[in-house]
Amino acid sequence: MDTANFKKRYIMIPLLFLCLLLCGCHGNIIGNLMASEHTELLVDGEYKPFNVPRNMMEALMKLVEAKDADTIYEVFSPEVRENAEGLYGQVQEFIRFIEEDVTSWDFLSGYGNGNRSGGSVTMTRASFCEFSTDSGIYRCDIGEVLKDTVQPDLVGFSDITVYPDELSWEYAPKKPLGIYIVYRMADQPQGANGGPYTMERLVEFAQAEDTDGLCECFSLSAKGIAEDMPEKVQELAGFLRERMASWEYYTWTENIEMLDGEKATTREMFFYLHTDNGLYRCDIREVLESRAPADVGVSSVSVFPALYPGEDPEYEDEVYKGYCTWGRDNVGISIVYYQEN
Repeated sequence: MDTANFKKRYIMIPLLFLCLLLCGCHGNIIGNLMASEHTELLVDGEYKPFNVPRNMMEALMKLVEAKDADTIYEVFSPEVRENAEGLYGQVQEFIRFIEEDVTSWDFLSGYGNGNRSGGSVTMTRASFCEFSTDSGIYRCDIGEVLKDTVQPDLVGFSDITVYPDELSWEYAPKKPLGIYIVYRMADQPQGANGGPYTMERLVEFAQAEDTDGLCECFSLSAKGIAEDMPEKVQELAGFLRERMASWEYYTWTENIEMLDGEKATTREMFFYLHTDNGLYRCDIREVLESRAPADVGVSSVSVFPALYPGEDPEYEDEVYKGYCTWGRDNVGISIVYYQEN
């Protein structure tokens, strides 16, 4: 060891504390340096963020193990508790999913953002971990507001999003309030409302060449907005009847979201379609309940060449990403075919 350097480092430690004392800011800084990390997400009934995001995740998983839905609910900010419909039920389902389906978990990373403007301070953080299940890996993203001097009711958890790892670029940007879980078929909760019923109806109408019945599956809003709807319905019926050999369930999610300023119960279901020319994915998005009756029904159906299970899309493949998210941003029907050599 370099003795001279060791002595220099040894001397610098008391000098650092001396500087802190002289500058008049020693109280907060020394407290932060010397204070040990707390162990609970709630302290005296209020949310207290961890300095280390891994510790936050460990504390959350202890609450899950204890099935403490009440405390997890209170960890969400007052703003989210007021505006996220059915949050307590979402917390209970989050606990059930981990208890029944997750075999192990691992913390991945976390990053924070801070903003100081005109005397106001806002600090947020996003943390990422992964859940292992028998069906594969899920991502779990957690959003927190650590501090907000203008809107203190925002402080706490803002969102937890859980989704299959291969759907990361579709769901990672989606940050709805509360808890949002996208299930693979094998992990779908028992008694989930609807299941593949909508897909079965579309296939039945297509096989019967009943394009009027197929068209009636769509909401009045979708039929009024989508371009070339009659022609697209004919095309979808032909694809399901003539090209598709079989289909299988892929993922399912059902949530309450805001659509045009109104709360609506929405459902997204993804399916694999097997054809002689390769594998396709079929995404169906629909509104189950809404204060605007015209929105109730299927809003979009998109069919496009799919990656096989276990294959990850190219990170910069914007074309494929566009196929995957078309139905989220549009209404009506979109079909993309394999390029035939």
